[in-house]
Amino acid sequence: MKKLFVMLMIFATAMIASAENASDILAQLNKIQSYSADFIQKTEIQGFGSDTYSGKLYIKSRNRAMWDYSRPYRQFYLFDQSVMRFYDSENKQLIIQRLDPSTNAYMRLMMNPSDIRKDFRADYSSATGKLMLSPANPSSGINSMVFTVKDGMITGITTKDQNGNNTSIMFTNIKTNPDLPDSIFSPSVPKDTEVFKR
Repeated sequence: MKKLFVMLMIFATAMIASAENASDILAQLNKIQSYSADFIQKTEIQGFGSDTYSGKLYIKSRNRAMWDYSRPYRQFYLFDQSVMRFYDSENKQLIIQRLDPSTNAYMRLMMNPSDIRKDFRADYSSATGKLMLSPANPSSGINSMVFTVKDGMITGITTKDQNGNNTSIMFTNIKTNPDLPDSIFSPSVPKDTEVFKR
């Protein structure tokens, strides 16, 4: 579930200037070439309590994304158009998994937000500043996603899955179209890390 949430959130920290409806928002998301943000994520698993994470998010040129967790311990999700790398410092593991955006709605959402209506119903209320996404496919595992818009920026996201679990994330220090060095997307891991390829 955490991996799914990360993939959904990758596209979220974009500027939305004078948006009147969902189409305006999606069109403006598609213009963003790169962005970065700090985040705090809280995940509540029914029957197991909650966990809080924090770190930084980086996206560049719609083909690379780095979701870099610093607390409570180092983790990262590194995406390109065909591969996801997940590193967990607590378990000393790096998982490398091939992905196919053509068959994965969440990868398409990450790489091309303008195609979101192929997989989600999107509604925007300018009165409440909420962008609401509902999956077109009931078997997606997600019940709903709600994006909070403030001062032209997406500053928060909440999701609920079909098991009643909730995830919320708050963004701060949002920067659109920053110059991101390639080194951000080439993180190193310790030599004793166990590597799994799927």
